[in-house]
Amino acid sequence: MTEKLFYEDPYICEAQCEVEDVIEKDGKFEIVLKSTPFYPEGGGQPSDLGYIDNIKVEYVYEEKETIYHVTSERPTGKFVKCKVDSERREDHIQQHSGEHLMSAAFFRLYKVSNAGFHLGNDYVTIDIQMKDMTEEMINKAEIEANSYIFRNEEVKTYFLTKDEALKLPLRKEIKAEGTIRIVQMGENIDYSACCGTQVRRTGEVGLIKIIKWEKYKGMTRVYIKCGLRALKDYQLKHNYITEIARGFSVEDSAVIEKIKNNNEEIASLKKQVNNLYSKIAYSEAEKLIKNAASELICVEYEEEDFDFLDKLYECLKDKKFILILSSIRDKKLLFAHNGDFEVKCGKFFKDNLKEFNGRGGGNDKRAQANFQDETSMRKFSEYIKKSQKNSKAI
Repeated sequence: MTEKLFYEDPYICEAQCEVEDVIEKDGKFEIVLKSTPFYPEGGGQPSDLGYIDNIKVEYVYEEKETIYHVTSERPTGKFVKCKVDSERREDHIQQHSGEHLMSAAFFRLYKVSNAGFHLGNDYVTIDIQMKDMTEEMINKAEIEANSYIFRNEEVKTYFLTKDEALKLPLRKEIKAEGTIRIVQMGENIDYSACCGTQVRRTGEVGLIKIIKWEKYKGMTRVYIKCGLRALKDYQLKHNYITEIARGFSVEDSAVIEKIKNNNEEIASLKKQVNNLYSKIAYSEAEKLIKNAASELICVEYEEEDFDFLDKLYECLKDKKFILILSSIRDKKLLFAHNGDFEVKCGKFFKDNLKEFNGRGGGNDKRAQANFQDETSMRKFSEYIKKSQKNSKAI
């Protein structure tokens, strides 16, 4: 059994420890110490990382009450200096304790438990056993959880038998057997079975911020950031808002209204441009029909995009022409007809397009493709033209 120094002091990150065993396994070394400050992965919390005598600790896990420190080198001495990554440890403490407080808030307000949580590198997710959560409920739970932080109540941890633990007002059912470690937050904030590292007082969590939530497998998955993570997130988003406000020459509080007004103006301008584009396409279609020397219209456009080709097609789709329209700007080509010709556009593309470095497809009357370069598109356009002439389709 490894003595867990992190239970005596959750912030301990350095210690002189005695080596009990070193096991070589799969090209790695698994170091067993008589005592350790390194927290092993478990209870939803990732393992600590750091160094043992300047040897990098890559992973830490526990099996049958023995903790194994995985490294790429073997330590040489009987006693070693352990140094845990303190920033990572303190971050995990804030996130894990923050999860307890957030889950406690949902439980107190709505009598729902969490089905599990995950402590990731960027955020913590909590799966709350409630399907339909409203924004008002989310905001209320966030305020409730932060009120526990502001009260700065003591956090106690202790071990009980399962029978003793079941007498407590536990938030969540205990599935483990044997000796149970209880984390008690305040006098009545939260009682939970947990093996993770925790703050000594709720105030040490600093802050809890819900960054988003979504429906997930009949529950609600809540994403949170706690402590320093929450502060950094606020700083980043505050900088975004400041830059946006500066760009609009308005106060921070006026940014949303300014964006709303701009979006309405852009939508109106897009509508006007679209109408104008349609008129230009109609005029261009009339010109193509007037100047057509055969039932094949093959034309490419330097500046117009594929949307213009689409509008042009709408003006010509019922006319008796085979259309080969291409946009140099977008490197896209449209091949179509009104249905009076035998050629099947989609099949023609499927049979020939790959030879010209193109990708696309379509149906019998219309197909479209995009190309890696202008040259390939032009060669394919010429190939279509020749194939239609040779087949006497026109």
